[in-house]
Amino acid sequence: MARPDKRPLADQPLFILLLGGLSALTALSIDIMLPATGVIAEDLGAASEAGALLVGVYLLAYGAGQLFWGLFSDAYGRKPALVISLVGFLVVSVLCTLATDFWWLVALRGLQGLMGGAPVMARAIARDIGQGAAAARLFAVLMAVTSVAPLLAPIIGAALIELFGWRACFAFLALMAVALTVLTLRMITETVPSRRPERFSARFVATATRGLFAHRRFKAGLLISGLTFAGYASNLSLGAVVVEQAYGLGPASFAAIFAFGAAFVVAGSLAVRVVLNHRSLDWMIAAMIVVLGAAVLVNGAMWFATPPLPLFWGAVCLYFAAFGLGLPILQALAMEPARDIAGFASSILGAALMAFGGLGAALAMALYDGSHRAISGSMALCGLAAILCYVYYRPRSKPEEEERRA
Repeated sequence: MARPDKRPLADQPLFILLLGGLSALTALSIDIMLPATGVIAEDLGAASEAGALLVGVYLLAYGAGQLFWGLFSDAYGRKPALVISLVGFLVVSVLCTLATDFWWLVALRGLQGLMGGAPVMARAIARDIGQGAAAARLFAVLMAVTSVAPLLAPIIGAALIELFGWRACFAFLALMAVALTVLTLRMITETVPSRRPERFSARFVATATRGLFAHRRFKAGLLISGLTFAGYASNLSLGAVVVEQAYGLGPASFAAIFAFGAAFVVAGSLAVRVVLNHRSLDWMIAAMIVVLGAAVLVNGAMWFATPPLPLFWGAVCLYFAAFGLGLPILQALAMEPARDIAGFASSILGAALMAFGGLGAALAMALYDGSHRAISGSMALCGLAAILCYVYYRPRSKPEEEERRA
């Protein structure tokens, strides 16, 4: 019989992989649909372009649902909230496989997004069991796993559609939910000491929100990570279009170069885990800002040039590396003041990222002129805004000193 792992939870590989799977569930749920949206719409009697609603509605509902799940898990515990969320996700996924009307399926996708609370709880659990550099190292692994999901999900989705039809995509998500539910019941121990139902109230939300935004570290982490993500989201929204129209590459070629870029995100996230063994969190954030500054300069220069694809995509990859370095450490920074309201803080961070992502996509659309400039310009502007926020909000004290003043 294998001996139980006596190491702290944050150092147990299986536990880390489970948190990674929970964090990646939403990315998988979105990206597995990308090859299927038009096929599903046409099969159910709708226009192919209407299939975009299967992604858009999910994102909107997911952003709203995060606020509920974070608050609920603070009040009633991480494990019960996680199990309810996963079981709800499972039930809705099964209903999606049985849908015969397109608009009912759109409604079910919205409900599926509302049930997507797993990433919120994963971040909150990571904060519960560690803080500062320890939490950042764990966030870095979660970020790396989540970054891999968008690479694999479209391939999985395309294979399932080819072999079994689009309903198999929802069946796959249902099986994922089953596996994560079983592992959660077996491996997750409750990280909230006691239930506090009084926190599930508007008064608590108002008080907790004021408390969080009283901390420079929370505001710095939220704004810098959000603005950096906005630049990254510009590529998610228009990258395939730009590469096709400006450089003549098709979807398969874009998938290949996007995978190359995503490797920089993963590498940046894994570098955080290694470097934080020797350096402080604030040092790591300053180093990330230096990399982001280089990405801003290079992408800004691309605005005034007509670069070949390797040069343009090299600038994109540099920004991806800064994003991979930044997101885990900045979210760890923002979560430091959360203390016993980690679920609520996690939900605010998640909702804010979705909002900033939408702004980044809108900026790219506004700048789009058929060339690469929409991506280069969005990354340069969003990265510059993030750097300015760092200059203004950078932490000037230790978190415990800030806590006493707040």
